[in-house]
Amino acid sequence: MAPKPLMKAALSTLSIHADSSNESDVAPKISVTSTHRYSPEWNDRQARSLGYLPSDKSSSDGLNGDSWTRAAGNGHIYSRDSSDTRDRLEQVLGAVEGGHAVTYASGLSAVTGAVQYLQPKRVFMSREGYHGTHGVLELYARNRQVEIKYWEEMPSNFSAFKAGDLLWLESPRNPRGEIDDVEKYAKLRPEGSTLIVDATFAPPPIQYALALGADIVMHSTTKFLGGHSDLLGGVLVAKDPKVASGLASDRVYSGAVMGSLEAFLLLRSLRSLEVRVRKQSETATRLSQWLNSKSEPCLDIVARVWHGSVPGTPGHEIALKQHDGFSGVFSVEFTSHHYARLIVTRLKYFVNATSLGGAESLIEWRAAIDPKIAPGICRVSIGLESFEDLQQSLREAMLTVKTLAAEQNLLSHL
Repeated sequence: MAPKPLMKAALSTLSIHADSSNESDVAPKISVTSTHRYSPEWNDRQARSLGYLPSDKSSSDGLNGDSWTRAAGNGHIYSRDSSDTRDRLEQVLGAVEGGHAVTYASGLSAVTGAVQYLQPKRVFMSREGYHGTHGVLELYARNRQVEIKYWEEMPSNFSAFKAGDLLWLESPRNPRGEIDDVEKYAKLRPEGSTLIVDATFAPPPIQYALALGADIVMHSTTKFLGGHSDLLGGVLVAKDPKVASGLASDRVYSGAVMGSLEAFLLLRSLRSLEVRVRKQSETATRLSQWLNSKSEPCLDIVARVWHGSVPGTPGHEIALKQHDGFSGVFSVEFTSHHYARLIVTRLKYFVNATSLGGAESLIEWRAAIDPKIAPGICRVSIGLESFEDLQQSLREAMLTVKTLAAEQNLLSHL
């Protein structure tokens, strides 16, 4: 059975009730204010804390170190520091992953927040994976004595690790979906290093990275957690509350906060997280296995399918042990780049667009944005449509591009 965190209730229950309170509002507010009115007692409290007034020991003003934002009015002073909607969202995200959540304006600002807080001298990661993460780490390393090392060049026992290192896994990995053994990395790393897992492609209930041994799990909340292609956001969920507190303190000064509308939309989406992700996972699994089956004439243009459910995909056996289901994203490699280029605009129920995890199915010819990748690969993100409709859409499009390629003599030089 795939590891899961110890939860007070089931995922579907926590995603709805983890932020419950005695307030009359069932749904959260969209607060557009940037600043909040001080309470009548605020100035006197501050004066006592600064020694300008005698201490009133009978007064419990709640002032301490880093909690000044909770000492006035409704508990908030300035929206860069805190807000009701964002607080409720972070309660739910923390409960869902079994840790302590800090949200950000985007997935890449979450990556930036992590490396700026940890200040590693050495970063270990894959040469592949999301290009944005590589870009952030290159910016971080600029004009610093920072080494970026790659798993592909490491000894199998990871003997080169030492305290202070940042180990960055992206599992499943963009765009093909290779899966890493998170438990293995967690056991082999030395004390004092930090293991972060970007689990964007496989959020709960598919994968629980903290339960597998990660110190921090990162998500681009734009994707499956948001689930509707209508928000930008990111989150870091830390196992250690002190780490989360440090990340949140840094965020005050980086300014990379999620807006109230985005927080509202994300919280709305989390209510249906398990239902959506299960549906996307099941449909993606059925489509991947059908595409890999060679059971119909249209499928002879498929060279390979990359998905955790498909034997031969790197990490397939790991997914069977560490995941509860499979990602809603897979990649198809066609026998010619012409098929890959043509098919993305000829699918009735797939949108030719980047991103993933939304309610609508998306398909993208990856070579158009990443020339280093094999030119026959398309990345597919499955939405909430009917399996049968998506299957028929793929079937018709594959037959169409086979005919087009033949009519235009596109394959004659291959």
